Amino acid sequence: MTRRLARAAGLWIWIVVAVSGCVRLGAEALPPKLADDEFWKLSMEFSEPSGYFQSDNLLSNEIAMQTVIPQLLKQAKSGRAYMGVGPEQNFTYIAALRPKMAFIVDIRRGNRDLQLMYKALFELSSDRADFVSRLFAKPRPASLTKTSTALDIFNAYWDIETSDVLYKQNLQAIRDQLLVTHHLPLGDDEMKGVEQVY
Repeated sequence: MTRRLARAAGLWIWIVVAVSGCVRLGAEALPPKLADDEFWKLSMEFSEPSGYFQSDNLLSNEIAMQTVIPQLLKQAKSGRAYMGVGPEQNFTYIAALRPKMAFIVDIRRGNRDLQLMYKALFELSSDRADFVSRLFAKPRPASLTKTSTALDIFNAYWDIETSDVLYKQNLQAIRDQLLVTHHLPLGDDEMKGVEQVY
């Protein structure tokens, strides 16, 4: 465990130095996007073999995560690099800060699987209502539009049953997005991790 913590600390120091170097150079030093092979190489170089954890902890357990956003907006500039730890609460910060590039790291390999699932669903979805439809495998209500609020969206989906057919279609679409569109060299075990998260 000590070796794992030392490796994680070393990785954090390396990332902080690399990212702070990019920030000092300005946002123009960051590429507009990473190619699929660059994304995968970065993901693999920053990863270690999967380990055993007593719990998955793949969802945020922070109940007051948004309270820091006003202070963040005062101190952080948009268009730079963002680095966060763990699961989906990072998307709230990313939406508020609007960085040019974001890094999400975690000791659990399951969180990488979670982020890969989100990557595929974000890319496949035409808008927020479509994303919620895909995430929860529920047919999209006709009343929802691109301008529907989050409250409108969740109210509209509340009583709609999850569809096994949509679940299977969405899972296949996620697989195709990661393996065919992006050509990520995910093995069967890794795709099982993405499927388990979904």
